[in-house]
Amino acid sequence: MKKLHFKYFYALIILLPLLGCTGSKQTTEQTAIENKVENRERALDHFVNGSIYDQQGDYARAILEYQDALRYDNDPAIYYALSKSYAALGKLDLAIDAANSAVKLDPKKKEYYFNLADLYLNSGNSTKLISTYQQIIALDSSDYKAWTNLARIYQIFRDYQNAVKTYQQILNRFGPETEVLSQLSFLYSLQKKTEESIKLMRLALDIEPGNIDFKKQLGALYISIGNLDSALIIYEDIVEQLPTDVESRASLSHIYLLKQNYEKASEQFDFILKDELIPLESQLRYGQLIASFIQKDSAVAPYALKLFEKIKSQYPDDWRSYFFIGLIASSMKNNELAIQNFENALKLEKTNTDPWVYLASLYFEKQEYQKVIDLLVLSQNYIPEDLRIYLLMGISYQRINILDSAAITLEKAYQIDEKNLDVIISLALVYDDLKNYEESDSLYEKGLRFYPDSHLLLNNYAYSLSVRGLQLDRALKMAQQALKQQPKNPSYLDTYGWIYFQLGNYSEALKYIKSAVEEGEVSSVVLEHLGDVYYKLGEPENALKYWKEAYTKDKNNEDLRKKIEKGSL
Repeated sequence: MKKLHFKYFYALIILLPLLGCTGSKQTTEQTAIENKVENRERALDHFVNGSIYDQQGDYARAILEYQDALRYDNDPAIYYALSKSYAALGKLDLAIDAANSAVKLDPKKKEYYFNLADLYLNSGNSTKLISTYQQIIALDSSDYKAWTNLARIYQIFRDYQNAVKTYQQILNRFGPETEVLSQLSFLYSLQKKTEESIKLMRLALDIEPGNIDFKKQLGALYISIGNLDSALIIYEDIVEQLPTDVESRASLSHIYLLKQNYEKASEQFDFILKDELIPLESQLRYGQLIASFIQKDSAVAPYALKLFEKIKSQYPDDWRSYFFIGLIASSMKNNELAIQNFENALKLEKTNTDPWVYLASLYFEKQEYQKVIDLLVLSQNYIPEDLRIYLLMGISYQRINILDSAAITLEKAYQIDEKNLDVIISLALVYDDLKNYEESDSLYEKGLRFYPDSHLLLNNYAYSLSVRGLQLDRALKMAQQALKQQPKNPSYLDTYGWIYFQLGNYSEALKYIKSAVEEGEVSSVVLEHLGDVYYKLGEPENALKYWKEAYTKDKNNEDLRKKIEKGSL
């Protein structure tokens, strides 16, 4: 037997294990590949099941399947589908997390970004929404949809400067698109750049000369700058093409009224009222549009009134003409006519909230608070809960000093909308009157978080604190903020002066409270404050004079009566 040479024997000993390892490594890699394929197949099974549940609207089970799929394969498409199912169930935070995972795993797929953007839009997160569309544009600057969506988002969130900038970029990149021209024209009109707005609308009409909406937009711009002749040409052209277009007829009527061509305006009224093709709904819509011009031109009011009187004579059983006559009469300060028509409207229709509210508001203006309460208590038999009803009723209870009922009623308004400024202020005042200061302070603090610059909120809270001698330095700053906004408001002047009184600075107190009285009609409280200041300044005769004047306005004030009897505080 031939001897094996030592050095070859040694090499063989070394190679054998290595050869064995190589085979083992190949086996391990093969196993890994097989496992990966198997995991993908399992993931696909769960993904398909999830898609089926999605199509059936069973989103909860779809989510469970997608979650199982992710155990076997971390695929962005699974996260994308998962985010859709979470969104369908209203679970926006989880949907956004899943959508973000899809984007991170495949940062070049636009579909994932658009999905994420939709979720940010629904969640109201404007910052991330804008950032997502900017990412899409960075990924593909030729994506027209991404550009226009970004511009609209700026518009929705009232960032008009960036909206204008983005629309201009779209025009530069893609050329004159009519919808972009229209939107940019609208934004320029908001910025009072009317001439630029008109140029853009004329360009849009050059591209689409038959577009009625563009014509209306251009006509409205011409009216806004007083170019009535150009507007007249546009609207006459529209009504020639569309005789029953009530919006254009209303604008045409408005132009004739502005030009004081009352005969032509009446022709438009007659056409609307006599044309059998124009139903009552459209006639009422026309009347509403005419009435809406009253805000800009009060001279329109009598014509709008006549118009609705004609509609009422044709349709005496329809409550809406009475209601609109009431609104127009109210704008003309003819409260008796307004009340009469609101009452007639309610005889015909009791399930609409507006006639109740407007009639109650007129009674409130006339300081007929018990009438307000009686009317609105009756209204609750016919209409659902409405914040305006509870607010008016609560304030009316307060005015006749039925404070418990005022609190209960305003608390109902607060339950409907706890962020409503009028409700917060009114309820806090009632709590003050009830000396329920813990509740009033809580409401004032909450209100200031929502509305830190509300002068009425600042003044009322400052006064409440000053009456109790609390946080006077802070109260002074709040009163000062309110007074900066309304420097001649007697109540604010009185509050500011009264805080100085509480701080012992009687000369400053006199300066501001005296100014409050000089501004005009003031309450008994302000006159009493002025008397108190004069007493502290060593002028008892002046003090007595103002205390007596205050008492004539509030004969139920026992503390004031005692001051007058004693001749001192």
